Amino acid sequence: MLLRKSNKMAEEEDLETALNRVMILFKYLEDKDVFQTFYTTKLSKRLIHGVSASDEAEASMISKLKEACGFEYTNKLQRMFTDMSLSKDLTDSFKERMAQTHADDNDITFSVMVLGTNFWPLNPPTHDFVIPQEIVPTYDRFQRFYQMKHSGRKLTWLWNYSKNELRTNYTNQKYILMTSSYQMAVLLQYNKNDTMSLDELITATAVSKEILTQVLAVLVKAKVLVNEESEQYDLNPGFKSKKIRVNLNQPIKAEVKAESSDVLKAVDEDRKYVIQATIVRIMKARKTMKNQALIQEVISQISQRFAPKIPDIKKAIETLLEKEYIERVEGSKDTFAYVA
Repeated sequence: MLLRKSNKMAEEEDLETALNRVMILFKYLEDKDVFQTFYTTKLSKRLIHGVSASDEAEASMISKLKEACGFEYTNKLQRMFTDMSLSKDLTDSFKERMAQTHADDNDITFSVMVLGTNFWPLNPPTHDFVIPQEIVPTYDRFQRFYQMKHSGRKLTWLWNYSKNELRTNYTNQKYILMTSSYQMAVLLQYNKNDTMSLDELITATAVSKEILTQVLAVLVKAKVLVNEESEQYDLNPGFKSKKIRVNLNQPIKAEVKAESSDVLKAVDEDRKYVIQATIVRIMKARKTMKNQALIQEVISQISQRFAPKIPDIKKAIETLLEKEYIERVEGSKDTFAYVA
């Protein structure tokens, strides 16, 4: 919470002091790779949603982590900042192009983040999504614009991370509704209809029933929609709010749960490769080593990052034997040799 805008620390000096205290605790963490993975996920959310306390504070924390753990530990974090800068330039360039061609997108304000797959811990949607007709022209223009700049690259649109603002024209007081893409897709259906059934909304948006029921629950709770009959949702013309800007964008429980599970799975997979790579590096340098000495050397080299379990190291050794990176020395079953 220290690096979010909502943090109440008034002075940068206070925040810097707090970050220094965090680093003292960090030094005592055994599983620094778990911290790294969760930190990367949280940083990605702060950057995507624009809720960082400041770029300077983020850069300061990354610098401290780099000093403690080295360049490799923070490489992805730094590349994420690079992507954000490049995305801003890309959005500005796209807007200039649209202004030059006098493209009419019905007053749609559009910004985009093009994020490298290898650096961002973002999962593509696991279900279909029908792009609302109101934004299809903008979507198509950006696709063409990007392909002209980067021929051969493929864009995967992460609608589950996108956010939108809709202006109400049916209420006495005009409001700005801040929504997820799924909420936007639902609400735009009410430009043509005052009432829709759950099945009609599923057909129109292609969002799964599990996700859509959660989306609708938020809209009903906020009284943007009314649900007086089972699986029938009406637009509420009497909607009122104390705030002009109404935030409806809340995390989907199913996606939050899946995200935490994915983080832990990613840590487990990374550990397998780190252990294997460490064994290969050690064996390439030493040429031959006894089993126990190899295990102890692996523990010694990896312990700064996480505490490897001996069964995992043994499993990695067996994997490398199968892949013929190493082999058993003839006449000495507990000695391994590097295969050049």
